[in-house]
Amino acid sequence: MQRRDRYARARLRARLDTLALLAALLAGALIYPLFAHARPVPGSAAPDFVLKATDGRNLRLSEYRGDVVVLSFWASWCGACREGLERLNRLPARAGASAPVILGVNVEGDAGRAASVAQSLGLAFPTLVDARQAVARLYDADRLPLTVLLDRDGVVRGVWSEQDLTGGELARQIEELNP
Repeated sequence: MQRRDRYARARLRARLDTLALLAALLAGALIYPLFAHARPVPGSAAPDFVLKATDGRNLRLSEYRGDVVVLSFWASWCGACREGLERLNRLPARAGASAPVILGVNVEGDAGRAASVAQSLGLAFPTLVDARQAVARLYDADRLPLTVLLDRDGVVRGVWSEQDLTGGELARQIEELNP
């Protein structure tokens, strides 16, 4: 009789554990979308943010309304990011008067390292430091580099991870946004 009782209690515990696990998974599935951010898609408003630049200034994205803006999310350990930053640095020279505002967003949170990389690459545009990766989460920058093109109204016109961005595609889209 004791053996049956122990067996019944073990089965009951296993069922309760299974139910608890299912309840936790269901709760997670219901709660996660409340905190998760999806990458902005073309046609959506760009999420606004304020970040400190390596020169100490606080820059707010919405202050650039009226300009075409390119956001580039990067990290110092990312080789493709460095190549992308160098291409972006040459973009104003090719675009002439219709050059976009370029903002580099370093997602590592180390302002010293970000400034050092920006200086070594000779970047002519501001480097912002996303110390808590809040903006990276807002833009779902899980794969680096991530490039986001905004029109003059702050609407997303293009979003590319490095492997998706072809050589002249960004320049072509910038030209289309400039009259």
